[in-house]
Amino acid sequence: MVSASSLVSPDSRLGSVTAAIEAPRIRIERVRPCVDQGQLPARGIAGQAITVEADIFMDGHDLLAARLIWRGPRALEEQSTPMLPIGNDRWRAELIPTQAGRHRFNVEAWRDHWGSYRNDLQKKTADGVPALQDIDEGGRQLAAAVGRVIGPAAEAAAQFVRRLQGLDELAATELLLSQEAATLMARLQERRFVTHLSADLVIEVERVAAGFASWYELFPRSQAQQPGEHGTFDDVIGRLPALRAMGFDVLYMPPIHPIGRSHRKGRNNALQAGPEDPGSPYAIGAVEGGHTAIHPELGGLDGFRRLLSAVTAHGMELALDFAVQCSRDHPWLLSHPEWFSWRPDGSIRYAENPPKKYEDIVNVDFYAEQAKPALWLSLRDVVLYWVELGVKIFRVDNPHTKPLAFWQWLIADIRARHPDVIFLSEAFTRPTMMYRLAKIGFAQSYTYFIWRNSKRELTDYFTELTTQPPRDFFRPHLFVNTPDINPLFLQNSGRAGFLIRPIRQTAPAAHQALV
Repeated sequence: MVSASSLVSPDSRLGSVTAAIEAPRIRIERVRPCVDQGQLPARGIAGQAITVEADIFMDGHDLLAARLIWRGPRALEEQSTPMLPIGNDRWRAELIPTQAGRHRFNVEAWRDHWGSYRNDLQKKTADGVPALQDIDEGGRQLAAAVGRVIGPAAEAAAQFVRRLQGLDELAATELLLSQEAATLMARLQERRFVTHLSADLVIEVERVAAGFASWYELFPRSQAQQPGEHGTFDDVIGRLPALRAMGFDVLYMPPIHPIGRSHRKGRNNALQAGPEDPGSPYAIGAVEGGHTAIHPELGGLDGFRRLLSAVTAHGMELALDFAVQCSRDHPWLLSHPEWFSWRPDGSIRYAENPPKKYEDIVNVDFYAEQAKPALWLSLRDVVLYWVELGVKIFRVDNPHTKPLAFWQWLIADIRARHPDVIFLSEAFTRPTMMYRLAKIGFAQSYTYFIWRNSKRELTDYFTELTTQPPRDFFRPHLFVNTPDINPLFLQNSGRAGFLIRPIRQTAPAAHQALV
């Protein structure tokens, strides 16, 4: 009978044992921050320490050494810092990014031959075990290390080795155990079994406003000093001192574009609008223009530029709404009808979320044959238009109802050109979707904070956000309420509830956006 093993060629057996010998001896596992096994970037804030941890271990009792290596955007040289053991094979180090953009990092580990020798010598010395043989071994290690040195450092290292010669056992032991020797050998010793991650991990670093900002939302058309008049950007400018005095540093406005007239909504969501009803600002687009136009009654482009300058002068930023939807009067319906969904009878399909009907808006079809890639590029260009005017923060309306691939591409494209642009996700939806939006690029996200009221509810929620995987990618934006969400707590608690709700305990997270 022929055994199965005899059918394997000698060359194959040799190859397998060679592969086993060459396999990494040191294990680096459970690295964080790490999102989806490194497929997507973790998140960081410029100027704030990012803690990197990993399990690092090897067979036997030898000591290990490790370092964190990283490189910032446009950096030509790597930086590194030692990683320190914190117990149970867990190692830790910190890096502090100084600029926004993508940072790459890796973890490198090796057997610390001198550290292991020094540790053993220290134990033997403490136990009174004769150390002559160990002293000789240490001297040989030092000599071998010095032999690898060239340049000006060679003589200094050689002098250290000569100092060891002729010393008695006690003095030689003290010199070998000295910090001077440890520092020298950390620099000179040969690193064996060097292991690192097979691929760099990425951290998307953003500016401080991506992690902490206090937002105030207002409808500019509601800011007129006289009741019944239509507010303008200049009226908003008049509100800025009061907003800044309250501590807000971001002014957010819902869509400021022309509003469609077809199927315009009336007061209290009525399906029929009166002659004076302005309609919903989310029904974007009219004869005056679409997503890059400004509602005529708000003050035009000049008024918008005045507002931008005034906001900056007050130490604030302006955030705009990016809503990927159109009124039935949007110019795109005439110039690009192929970007939209049409019913078999030739009528356009308006937006629905049964039983809700949004007859005043229609949605684009991202995967319509002639919308790829023209629609995607046009929407990207809308964002670029406002960025180039000076807007660097966007609140994105209902991003969970648009393709994830679109957002991942758009945000990466914009941030590659403008790393200081921030995107906020308005996605009151399932946690998996909210977390995915954060992973693919949204700097902040609406949260369930609005519906968490008791100490237990708040504690459990922030424990999830700050001690579980979301801590590496999800930044909560804690709106107290929104124009379309008035939680029961505020409905039933009177003035006291409105005073209580904005008062919150800071959760133990490195990155939060609090309002």
